[in-house]
Amino acid sequence: MTKPKMILFDYGQTLCTERWDDPLGGHRAVLAAATSNPRHITPEQLEEAYHAMDGVVSRLAEDPWKTGPELCWHAFARAIFESLDLKFDLDYQQLEELHWYERTEPTVAVDYMPELLEFLHREGIRTGVVSNLCFNEKTLRKRIDKCLPDHHFEFIMVSSEYALRKPMPEFYRLALTKAKLSAQDVWFCGDNAVCDVDGPMAAGIQGIWYTGAMLNPESCRLHPQSEGHLEIRDWRELERMLTEM
Repeated sequence: MTKPKMILFDYGQTLCTERWDDPLGGHRAVLAAATSNPRHITPEQLEEAYHAMDGVVSRLAEDPWKTGPELCWHAFARAIFESLDLKFDLDYQQLEELHWYERTEPTVAVDYMPELLEFLHREGIRTGVVSNLCFNEKTLRKRIDKCLPDHHFEFIMVSSEYALRKPMPEFYRLALTKAKLSAQDVWFCGDNAVCDVDGPMAAGIQGIWYTGAMLNPESCRLHPQSEGHLEIRDWRELERMLTEM
């Protein structure tokens, strides 16, 4: 195994940790910003509408990975808000940020990630982000900039802006094209066994399974099926691994 020219990272529970997920908190913030709510929609009713719309969208999942195309939050929320006669003075970019930040704050950098990124930059190893997220790149970049202000990510790819999602092989290949690198020159790090390990490995990218922030029950339940992946529990382990190469 040779030292990578670039390392791609997942976002959630890999770069940053969202301390909790409070959907009703996001809905409360959005409803408080509404200029018109003639049906007196409550946060609980808005959550029910989200679940109903999610069921409609999930029927589109016919690809081999059963993930379906990624739908951006703007389109998803607009269908819900207009169906409920909700009106806002804020634009959808502002509503998106309000909803997500109120839903998941406080968000902090994962332990030792700032130090790892500084090390990679010193070593000349390029970095980027590839995330499954219904929110857009601008929204995610603002959060990453807040948690990791000294990062040097060359690009931040979110699935909502490409229709593709991890673990679709096309998504990783697109990242390789953006990086102008071949698969053997790139590693992919993340906490999800399927999206961040098996998916990249299937595309010829070395997968690194990070098990140090297993807040997602699905991440704990699933284990990589691919052979040859590496496993670390602490980002300092990756730094030591690269130092010894």
